[in-house]
Amino acid sequence: MDLESVADELYSLPRQEFTAARNAAARRAREQGRRELTEQIGALRRPSTAAWLANQLIREHPEQVRALMELGDGLREAQRRLLGEQLRRLSRQRHELVHAVVRQVGALGRTAGHPVSEAVSRELVNTFTAAVNSSAAAEALAGGRLTAALDPADAATDLFAGTGVPDRAPDGAGERGEPQQRELEGLHAEAADSNTVRDDAQRALTDADQAVDDACTAQRELQARLRAAEQAEHEARHRAESAQRNFEAADRAARQAQQRVHDLERQLAQR
Repeated sequence: MDLESVADELYSLPRQEFTAARNAAARRAREQGRRELTEQIGALRRPSTAAWLANQLIREHPEQVRALMELGDGLREAQRRLLGEQLRRLSRQRHELVHAVVRQVGALGRTAGHPVSEAVSRELVNTFTAAVNSSAAAEALAGGRLTAALDPADAATDLFAGTGVPDRAPDGAGERGEPQQRELEGLHAEAADSNTVRDDAQRALTDADQAVDDACTAQRELQARLRAAEQAEHEARHRAESAQRNFEAADRAARQAQQRVHDLERQLAQR
């Protein structure tokens, strides 16, 4: 039993089974005295609906993820070589491929009983776009263990980091571009701050979601224990009532036998 095998199993399960299976795996690790593994398993988070669907895609249709990765490689190569026409063509292809993959995931979701809402569809578009934009995002998707949707804004630096840009700008371009450059740097800083706030909110949402799952699990366990206790009480009452009836019948029989003994003794005494 190790973290890799446990994680692979958990993230391949139906989403609604994740929490109970994770808690069971953590209990097994704890029973084996493996404290660090217990904590690692307990830290695994249930995937969002979009992340779960993306994880199922890599298991059901790995060729689609490879297509996204290959398209990203082509875009980065075109960017490096400053092939404008090829970049435009591949960008159109990215749009078409991403939406085709989202449609395929939608079919997977319907088959699994998880219809894809508009919000989930947007998250899937963002995730697959990020996988094209960034080799790191593509590797995360290929790992099949996403817990939340990927953001193409976070992955954009891989594709548009300025690779292939000429070392020397045209005369005067630097001076003319300085205000725009400062504005761009300010926007980058603002975007980074926004991303930090969003990530904190995402973690809080994931933690809250996990707390709800844990509370529901505890509630189901308590309800099961209550039902078992009620059944035990019903059976005990039934046994008590049966024992009471048996006692009353035995008591009547004993009194009747005693009365017969008394009557017989009295008859013998009168003789």
